[in-house]
Amino acid sequence: MLDFLEEKEEERKVEYIELIYDLIFVHTIGRCGALLNLGRGIPDASVYLTFMVFSVSVLETWYFYTIFINRFPQYPKQRNVSIFVSMYLLYYVAAGINDNWRENYAQIHVGWALLLLHLAVQYAIALRKDPEKQSVMNRDIFVFIAEPIIILASIPIFERTGIIISPYAIVLGITVGVTGPKVEARYADFPHLSERLMLYVVFSFGEMIIGISEFFDEGITLQGICHSLLAFAFVSGLFLNYGYVYDHIIDREKKTTADGYLFIHMFLIISLSYLTQVLELLRNPDADGYAKIISLGIWLVAYVVFLSLLERYAKERACLNYYSRLIQISAGYVFLLCATRWYPTMNFAMSVGYIYAIHASLRLFRLRKLVKKPPADA
Repeated sequence: MLDFLEEKEEERKVEYIELIYDLIFVHTIGRCGALLNLGRGIPDASVYLTFMVFSVSVLETWYFYTIFINRFPQYPKQRNVSIFVSMYLLYYVAAGINDNWRENYAQIHVGWALLLLHLAVQYAIALRKDPEKQSVMNRDIFVFIAEPIIILASIPIFERTGIIISPYAIVLGITVGVTGPKVEARYADFPHLSERLMLYVVFSFGEMIIGISEFFDEGITLQGICHSLLAFAFVSGLFLNYGYVYDHIIDREKKTTADGYLFIHMFLIISLSYLTQVLELLRNPDADGYAKIISLGIWLVAYVVFLSLLERYAKERACLNYYSRLIQISAGYVFLLCATRWYPTMNFAMSVGYIYAIHASLRLFRLRKLVKKPPADA
């Protein structure tokens, strides 16, 4: 009854320097997406693999730094120095990610390794000031040392044999992150972390908003207006779906290490990066119909899948019917997309309809959770 008299801890807000830092990663992920060159059609498997490896490596590094800043907010000077150093190094990584990335292999990998080694130093300094976390953080420091060893070793191996072993470093980092102990010392400040991730996703949508501006270059014609409206509805719908999950479904007071939440967002961001490139493919009237539906269908459904996985962090867990409905809507969308593969405008319209059907399902999910059962004597 006297809860209002209790002094509530003020929620920690995301700071400007963190947002500037995230913008550098958005820029780098954009360069990864540009490798696909979807305007020319479906890339081959090696280009897909290159896109995924670079995207995951960049986002894994961002994940490590984000967790560090979240876990040790009491050392702002150390955090700020770490952010500026890592931003500088990341520019070198981003500069090397282009069609000539093989020639820039050493530059990319040295920058990547230095980013992780720098983070290992930051963790070591922070843990000296906060020794009670030492036992559960040692495995993290191990990763930040072991990964750079693999990454740096991959440079001479690649130069001599052409074999790339650096993805094994990513596997090591993700494995340790997923299997880390779920103890209180590793718990994240989830309100701060979820806000930080939400803002990163907003930046990613910013890239998409810039991308759809080209749809308005078609002029005031029936086709131009139709395409611009569909593009605007497409991006707006994706944004509304994520915003609705963040505002109404996610339990931001949850006690968690947030490892899974971060990994899900890594692949959500990759999906958005790919869909940004797909918009360019949709503008190309000469692009193959199968190329369009494969790119659009796979990655739009992937976005919905990763978004639905965030239900693990919901205020109330979904029932089986919720997932069954998502599967039915997605299956129907894929069928209609294949049936209209030779009609680009119809493909686009089907995709927009699919996005808003998912939005309706999200609203229905929340509505059912809010409806209370009547008392037994009613």
